[in-house]
Amino acid sequence: MKKRPHVAIVSSALPRKCGIATFSADVSRGVSHLLGREATSFIAVNDNETYEYSPKVVFQIEQDRLEDYLEAATSINESSVDVVALQHEYGLYGGDEGSYIVEFLSRLKKPVVTTLHTILEKPTPDQYKSLVEVIAFSKAVVVMNQLAINILTDVYDVPVGKVRLIPHGVTDMFYIDPLFFQHKLNLRNRFVVLTFGFISRNKGIEVVLEALPSVAAAHPEVLYIVLGITHPVVKKHDGEEYRENLEKMVTELGLTQNVQFVNEFVDDDTMNLYLGAADLVILPYHSETQITSGVLSQAIGKGKAVIATPYLHARDALADGKGRLVNFKDPAGMAEAICELIEHPDERLALAGQAFIAGQQAGWDKVSHQYVRLLEEVVEKSISGHVKQGRVFTLPDINMDYLKNLTDDAGMIQHTLYGIHDFTHFYSSDDAGRAMVAFTQYFNLFQDASALQMVDKYMAFVIHARREDGWFFNYMNYQKDFPSQEISQDTFGRCLWGLGAATRVVQNRSPGFLARSIVEESIPMVEQLTYTRAQAYAANGLSAYLILHDDYEPARKGLKHIADSLLERYHQTADGTWNWFENFLSYDNARLAQALLLGYQHLRNPAYLQAGLESLDFLIDVQYQDGCFDLIGNDGWYFKGGKKSLYCQQPVDAGALTETCILAMTLTGDEKYLEMAYAAFQWYLGRNRQGVSLYNSLTGACADGLGPDGPSSNLGAESTLSFIIALVSLYRWELVGRFNGTGRMEVLKKLD
Repeated sequence: MKKRPHVAIVSSALPRKCGIATFSADVSRGVSHLLGREATSFIAVNDNETYEYSPKVVFQIEQDRLEDYLEAATSINESSVDVVALQHEYGLYGGDEGSYIVEFLSRLKKPVVTTLHTILEKPTPDQYKSLVEVIAFSKAVVVMNQLAINILTDVYDVPVGKVRLIPHGVTDMFYIDPLFFQHKLNLRNRFVVLTFGFISRNKGIEVVLEALPSVAAAHPEVLYIVLGITHPVVKKHDGEEYRENLEKMVTELGLTQNVQFVNEFVDDDTMNLYLGAADLVILPYHSETQITSGVLSQAIGKGKAVIATPYLHARDALADGKGRLVNFKDPAGMAEAICELIEHPDERLALAGQAFIAGQQAGWDKVSHQYVRLLEEVVEKSISGHVKQGRVFTLPDINMDYLKNLTDDAGMIQHTLYGIHDFTHFYSSDDAGRAMVAFTQYFNLFQDASALQMVDKYMAFVIHARREDGWFFNYMNYQKDFPSQEISQDTFGRCLWGLGAATRVVQNRSPGFLARSIVEESIPMVEQLTYTRAQAYAANGLSAYLILHDDYEPARKGLKHIADSLLERYHQTADGTWNWFENFLSYDNARLAQALLLGYQHLRNPAYLQAGLESLDFLIDVQYQDGCFDLIGNDGWYFKGGKKSLYCQQPVDAGALTETCILAMTLTGDEKYLEMAYAAFQWYLGRNRQGVSLYNSLTGACADGLGPDGPSSNLGAESTLSFIIALVSLYRWELVGRFNGTGRMEVLKKLD
């Protein structure tokens, strides 16, 4: 077995305000997550200031005290440390071009892995000597892009086998529409342009300011935010001179309504907020030699369209359509690029999409795994004596593992305690029906044969739960018996929905014929449904069945009966202000509007479309506030004339809204419904009143609800199924849904 190494990180350390300190903290978190809390410690390099470090800092080096470097080496040699992770930047260490760190390395008896943050194409003799010596004392060196490898091999004659490419890590996150963060910052109706990080003359911010007058004249909504504190080293020597000159330029150029300075240290929370709000990121740096830029990496990882000058990292990272490059010190070119991306949002989204896809390969989870593999390899060798377009980029990967984990040979476990199966609540036909929908739609899109095995399991459960009178038991115990229980119309509707979906995937397999026969036998019972949501679920099942059997008249009549019933309820209750089917809003609300829209899709009655859209618009107006959906909570619901319950918000509502808005977009072509579909889906990912994600992409599990204390700790079947069905529906739209009229319907039929 590989030894789980203890890693000493030599670097600046938080709370010192330094980009490398932030990077090192992220490395430490990632490595500790994989190897254990005690896997890392810090040798912190100070800049003659005093800091209140965490207990992880076990030794401090004053930058200009050579004695500290030598004592630190001795301390590490006598400790249980297995490997040293050195962060190298010339200005971080004392001596000529950071030569004191070479003295430290020369006395170290533990193997070293060095991450190089600056690699100069044209170094001075002292810079060349210092870097070559650091590399010589290192078992491996880490660089963050291919250009850096080329420079090391061509300029410094470093053996390529000693160099490892591990990208600069970026925060693992989901893409969320900037509108959400703009509402948080009270920046409604502004086009937000952002430059962030430490402020210094090398940032080139004055170039953007010189470009802005012509941009603001054409687009007065533009707001350029300069986020960050003055670089501590610059401030120590020059104070705030550069920032004050920039502020003076803003006044002289008449840009006070178009420029905002935010003088805050860019920690993770601040970065996520302002970077999340940005429509466009600009990095107008002056230095062509910058080989690594954490700011650029974070912008790409967040899925932002980027304009940059052609410094080394930008040339590499923004190649092949991932961003725009503007010549150094070229205000006219900068203005042209900004205006073009404001005026062509599709092109801006395409750039953002390309960037986000690339950035996903550099999430801290992936980067941490690469560091751990390298560190373990170095330790192992040391012990043995030897010395990686459109909006689809906004969607997380589809992970079906958690649903499969909830499923045994009998069916799907309903509930969990912190993700662990809770066997006190038995199995549920409700979940089996929804699971058939989820795995059928997943198979239709990705042709993953393992999904068919799951569909068969859920179908077997539903068949077993079917009573002789045509209704379905809901709860089954672990003896595969059904305890005494009331008949649920909702369960009937959900089972019909699942069976209807199954007829679309297994036409050449015997289970498909079985599903079809049960759907056809169940259709006469549709007229006995009196609950609105049960009718809506049944409408979904009939619609799914009609995709491939559009001429089956009983199914068309069943769907018409449901649509007519819901339309009558709507006309009885809707008054122009409260445009709904009942005098209350409870759970899975959007399914009612969806049922009418499905009725229009198959039967083309304009009254269904009008009422479906009116009720959907009402539901959006009630719940969409400040850039996010604030769903109806089940702790009291929302009754006409009363107050809307804020908690506990249910994942099924976000899923139903997502699907219904996509359907509305399909039928009308109105882009606002696509925007609302993404906003509803992003409720799962943190675009909600508490700004917290309910979904874990690593496990594929979704929390059961959003309460006053945050997401529920329980991760049941219903919530995860609703998430997966919504997610698959968005993938389906992105891959095959962008057609018009009957052409779109024909494509969907062919796909199924």
